[in-house]
Amino acid sequence: MIADSTLFTLLIVLSLGLIIPELFKKSRVPFLTLIILAGAITGPYGLNYVQVDSTISFFGFLGMAFLMFMAGLETDITKIYKSKYKLSLMASFNSIIPFIFGLAITRFFGYSWDVSILVGIIFISSSVAVITSFLKDYKSISKDVSQLILSAVMIIDIISLVALGFILQTASKITVLPLPVYLVVLLLSIFVLLRVVPPMTKNIIKKRFLYDYGHEARLRFIIIILVGVVAYFSFLGAHPILASFLAGLSLSGVVIYEKSEILKYKLNAIGYGLFIPVFFFVVGMDINISLLKEFDVRNVLMISLVLGLILSKFFSGYIAGKMVGLSKKEASLFGSISITQLTTTLAVTYAASSVGLLDSTLTTSIILLAVITTIIGPVLSSYISSKSV
Repeated sequence: MIADSTLFTLLIVLSLGLIIPELFKKSRVPFLTLIILAGAITGPYGLNYVQVDSTISFFGFLGMAFLMFMAGLETDITKIYKSKYKLSLMASFNSIIPFIFGLAITRFFGYSWDVSILVGIIFISSSVAVITSFLKDYKSISKDVSQLILSAVMIIDIISLVALGFILQTASKITVLPLPVYLVVLLLSIFVLLRVVPPMTKNIIKKRFLYDYGHEARLRFIIIILVGVVAYFSFLGAHPILASFLAGLSLSGVVIYEKSEILKYKLNAIGYGLFIPVFFFVVGMDINISLLKEFDVRNVLMISLVLGLILSKFFSGYIAGKMVGLSKKEASLFGSISITQLTTTLAVTYAASSVGLLDSTLTTSIILLAVITTIIGPVLSSYISSKSV
């Protein structure tokens, strides 16, 4: 019976992943956002057609790991070294102000400091993969400005993930190491990972024997690296969400290497073809639709979080853009595009919810926030991009 339920859920998720992009191909809403809504409608708080069991939860975990791994692959860290001053200012401003807003709103509604800080961290996060696809469509924005915006978002996502690791470590201790020792070992491990894994992997991939075995051998090798990095950092005490992102980050320069480009397509096929849609579907099933039936203080919290995120992200992005010399249009675009919350935001929420840091109201609020911003962000960005300077 359990096997039948699991297969039925997988059938629904994978079918929706195939059908939804075709039905909404002209829409600028990411199909993953629509998968979330499908999970909310068919899940236990909606029509109750599907339930999450241990197998689906494991698929969801793999989806989260693949999602952050792919986000890491999209992050070309070499581009961050350019325009350091501008990037530091843009990323700092677009992180600190939303963090303060998220923390203040949550504290105002009576939540603890740990939970409030966590929501502040969620307000920092963004979505590199989604924003990358948006920027490709904005032909009126110069390539240098697009790269500057994308690099700033990359830094913002890295900040949110590292901060998440710290707050999870303090809130639910998962290592025997004292916190100061843990932080030192973690930072040293990240340094070694980014210094050792890229050249080592590139050299191995270049070896003749790997080419003799075809792309499948190289794909297996990349997945082994992913599992190995996640296993090491999990053993160290870091959350798999950070470990998966770091694995992708360390391999970003390798996978886009001239003869390894096909690896990226194969990894995309595995992740977005199977595991990642399940993750977003499971996230959608956590939306407590019953909270929307009656208007009370929980709805006020939801509205406050959504408005707080949109306003703090837009105006902090706009001000930071103007401070580094961007035009009014370019600064507005940075502010509007940074509103979009999806991949990193939901992965952080999933991780925090899984250890009991977020209750149903906050989890539902943040998921709805992600859904709303993936609709508002692209529409507002497209409008700004189409305006004359």
